[in-house]
Amino acid sequence: MAALPAPFKVIIIGSGLTGSLLANGLLREGIDVQVYERNDINTKREGFQIRLTAPALAGMRACLSPEHHSSIIKKFGPASGLKAEAPRVIHKDWTLLVDLSKFTVYGKSAPINRGVLRSALADPIYDAGKLHYSRKFERYEIVADGTSEERVNEQIGLDSIRPIKKHLALAAKCELPTERFLKMSKELFGGPVMTWADNMSYFFGVYLPKKYDTNGNCLEVTKNTSYDENLSSCMVGLNVAKEKAPADLAQRSLDEQWDFFADSIKHWSPHHQEVVEMVRGAPLHIYVPRVASRPAKNWRKSVATSSGDVNKGHPRVWLIGDAIHAMLPPRGMGGNQAMYDSGVVMAKMAHLAQIARSTKRVPRKEIEKAVIEYEEEMIPRAFEWVKKSGGDDFVPLDTSKFSGRLFFFAVAQVLRVSCTLQWIGQIFSSKPPVDETPEFN
Repeated sequence: MAALPAPFKVIIIGSGLTGSLLANGLLREGIDVQVYERNDINTKREGFQIRLTAPALAGMRACLSPEHHSSIIKKFGPASGLKAEAPRVIHKDWTLLVDLSKFTVYGKSAPINRGVLRSALADPIYDAGKLHYSRKFERYEIVADGTSEERVNEQIGLDSIRPIKKHLALAAKCELPTERFLKMSKELFGGPVMTWADNMSYFFGVYLPKKYDTNGNCLEVTKNTSYDENLSSCMVGLNVAKEKAPADLAQRSLDEQWDFFADSIKHWSPHHQEVVEMVRGAPLHIYVPRVASRPAKNWRKSVATSSGDVNKGHPRVWLIGDAIHAMLPPRGMGGNQAMYDSGVVMAKMAHLAQIARSTKRVPRKEIEKAVIEYEEEMIPRAFEWVKKSGGDDFVPLDTSKFSGRLFFFAVAQVLRVSCTLQWIGQIFSSKPPVDETPEFN
């Protein structure tokens, strides 16, 4: 392919969190970027809860202006008095196995509604005239009303993302007004709840963003509420063995879907069941999760050579986020790693754009060098989290078994030792500890 003449241009497929974050960064660098989104502009974006931590914050710092970054941080909301929290691992009888928030070495995260975050990132791109809705990817062109469902990664020759056929995921969220919040059992207050038992995994989390006036000032705590009831919500999720679910569960009535959810954990604690009854009636999102397998270091060269197709593995087509490292949600790192990708790619694109401004062209070898450098950093980083998130096993542990409870006991001891070593190291160090999430203080 001939070298790209100035001005340097970037096309992004998809206006999700990763694509919109990257587009914001490119706009700040003065790079001509166009974003194409297959959904209609009026598509309702309810969005489930996403918990962000250090990698996502790093990506946001790299791509957003300080003012834009700060406005988004204000939309994060905890379930307790602290901005950042960590999960509580609880057995099916509500016995606390380990509270990860008690350990300073365990990374803290804060929740935000995915729809709120996506709008905060995508709206500036749309306002700048760079985001185009109702445009579906078909091939290495963008056309209106495309009919092909082929993904970019498949066309470029990296067909490494596969569905997890063993499990089915169910997730729902509902609004959390003050009246409902105050009626919750006190055991539900605090960090998110995670349970692995009976070959199932369960998640519950609360999103309580603070309330701000029109000038961006946090409102004083009132007698009844200190959070924004227009945005507050709670979310519950359950992953079950596919063989236990009716084959037509997704097509059944909402009442039947919730009956299946409740029946699956009928022998669990009343608090687990309380959450189900609190959220019952909300639409259930039922889906088969996907996960990626780690590509070879030289995968681009390999697919181009084996296929004889010069477009396979082409260096001008970059894959970020779920397009290359889709992972299971238990560790909550899919979105975090994807947003970190945006920061890394933005720096590479800025470098290529500078070459274009200086030489009026970008040699292919420079593009190849940049994408190789990106993937050499991204693949080991992101796929380590694919592995830590369970690989292709949605329920890697089962606390119904002694081995599962023993694992979390051991985790607690390791974290205690790590915290002690960190404390001792700080005593003899002249440097202050590195805070990777200062926004949450």
